[in-house]
Formats: sequence, structure tokens, C-alpha cells
Amino acid sequence: MSARKRHPVAPRPERFLEAHANNAAERCCDFGIRYIRIRTDYQGIPRGAVLVADRVIPDYPHIARVFALAAGIRQSLSGPFQVEEKIDGYNVRIFRVADRCVAITRSGRICPFTTDRLPDLLDMTALERLFIEHPDLILCAEVAGPGNPYMDMASPRGGDDVALFVFDLLRQGQEQLVPLAQRDALLSHYGLPFPRHFGCFTVNELTEVLEIVRHLDAEGGEGIVLKATLDDRRVKYVCPSINVEDVATEAALELELPGEFYIHRVVRMVMALHELGQRDRIHTLGPALGKALVSGFDQALHDMERTHKISKVYRIRLRQEASIKALLDHIDQDSRTISVQELARERLGNHWELTFRKTFRRSTSKLETLLAGSPIFD
Repeated sequence: MSARKRHPVAPRPERFLEAHANNAAERCCDFGIRYIRIRTDYQGIPRGAVLVADRVIPDYPHIARVFALAAGIRQSLSGPFQVEEKIDGYNVRIFRVADRCVAITRSGRICPFTTDRLPDLLDMTALERLFIEHPDLILCAEVAGPGNPYMDMASPRGGDDVALFVFDLLRQGQEQLVPLAQRDALLSHYGLPFPRHFGCFTVNELTEVLEIVRHLDAEGGEGIVLKATLDDRRVKYVCPSINVEDVATEAALELELPGEFYIHRVVRMVMALHELGQRDRIHTLGPALGKALVSGFDQALHDMERTHKISKVYRIRLRQEASIKALLDHIDQDSRTISVQELARERLGNHWELTFRKTFRRSTSKLETLLAGSPIFD
């Protein structure tokens, strides 16, 4: 596992200007905040690092996945490690700048949705106190649950609305994660929500770790993240059932997503069932995955024949009406293959309920080509 992939990267401020001069970074202005984000990996600087008010917000490093849990632990985590629940949501980093708390996405853009909803997701008094007492801290969090504008699948940990879980802490300008013991003390002291922690284990306690996965799978959970207590090493592992949910959620985009997306989930599921001693479940999960794959595309084709587009409708809540345009612009600008259309907005109590449609242009175009009878060489 390379150091680049294991540790955050905090480039010097002048490197952002160099990246911008080479078209690897862009200047942005959202919510009145000017910043530079790295939009594509550049000479060791990862996509998503941000320079704002002369302060460097490092990226959150990607976590390697293991397909064989026991063997993966032995290879990647030689010392004690903590087991935490993996939440199925989207990743944000939260910090304080220009006298306000903002959330940025993994790609380094300020997230209009999360920033707007922060008062619903966190105790803002506690959050302000944390940033006053620790101004260089960055919360690394997962936002999950129904009613988010980015994901179709609703994590069972989100309840009836989106929820936020802080899973790590960074410091501005630094290239290491806050140690777990210090992280846990800060989260507890300020009353910040975090994923379930199942305890600290060693390679001699793999039976207990496997039982945690079985329990989570029965609950409908996504999986676990295993974090070394002595350094920044981390690996993740998913429960078998979540692979069926993944396929069902994305089956409509079979013409757009790479084939590995679906193959990897078959491999993960079958390998997990073998390792967990649940091979007999292949007789139920296998047909369920196949049905999800076929039914999803069947629905996409039906929608295409009826509406001439492949699209999904989302319904979310925002606190400020101005955030509606900011969010729709954000989604439009962040993807070259998705277009958004507002369908309705309504004031309900303290929130605006927004209904909008995402149209998947690449899938729509490919299916149009097939339906028109165009010959394809395969």
C-alpha cells in the first residue's frame, strides 16, 4: 500500500498556483468564499485538495478494499486495529472559514446541500466551540440516509432523513490523520456523531471480527473499516448482501458504468459468503442479484420508450431557498454526463422541499443508438 494512498497530502500553497497554471486546478467561488481546488491529480497532488484563505485543506485518502477479510488483515494490519462500521453515504470534509462552517466534497467543491443542512446534522453550538478551540481541525464525515441528492440507496443508519457521521479528523496543512485515541476523545467531548465502534482487535481475534460482519449483514449494514491504532493504515470490507443493493441501485446505468462495477460485486459477494461460512445463501442472494440486474435495465428501457430518456427523480429538503439553485448548479457543473431539471419546490415548515430530475445523458444516448438499430461491432 503506497504512502500516497495511505496518507493525506497537503501541498504547499504555491503548488496550487502551479497546478492552476497547468490546468490541473481551478479557481472557485461558492457561498462568497474564494478557493482553489485540485480538479485532477497533478504531480503527487491528489484531486480534492483545497487552498482557501491561504490555508491548505488536505485530501482524505482513499481506503483500500480487501476481498478476503482474514488474509487482508494479516497482510495490511500487523498491529492492533479498531473496527468501525462503514456507512454507505457520500464523503465530506467540514471546516471553518470566513466565520462560517462549510462542507466540501471529495472532489474539493463546496457542497451546497451539506453546508445548507449542517444545522440539522450537527449541534452548531458545539461545532463552533470546537472550531474556536481547535481552528485547524477538519471533520471527515459521511452523510447517509434518504433524501440526499447524490445517492439513490438509503443507508439504514440514516433514519427518515439524512444523518452525518464523523469518522476521522484531519488538521489543516498536515499530512497525517489525527490519532484514533485523540479523535475519539474530541468526538466524545464535543458530542459529535460517529459510526459504531466495535472495539480494538488483533490478528489473533479474527473470529470475533467475522462475527461482527455477520451481525452487520443481518442488519442491512454496508460493512466495516479497520483502522490501525499506531499509524494511518486502513482497509475496508463490505457485507455480502450490500452487493445486491448496489447492483439494484445502478442497474439502470448498465450501458454507462464499466462492467467491472458489476463483476466486482459478484466476486465480493461470493467470496464473503464463503469466508463467513454462509455459502448456502448463494441460492438466495445469487438469484436476487441477477433479478436486480435484469429488472433494473428492464425499467430503464421501459422509461426510455415512454419518456425518451433515462432519468431518476430525487426529493430532498433544504433550509434556504437560495441553496436550491446552488445545488442544481453544483450537480450540473460537477458532471459532464448528467443534466438536472427542477420539477417542484414547496415550503414545508422550516425547510424547502425540492423535487428534481437527473437525466443520464450518456446512458440515454447509448440506448437511443441501440433502439435506432445502429450496428455495433463487439
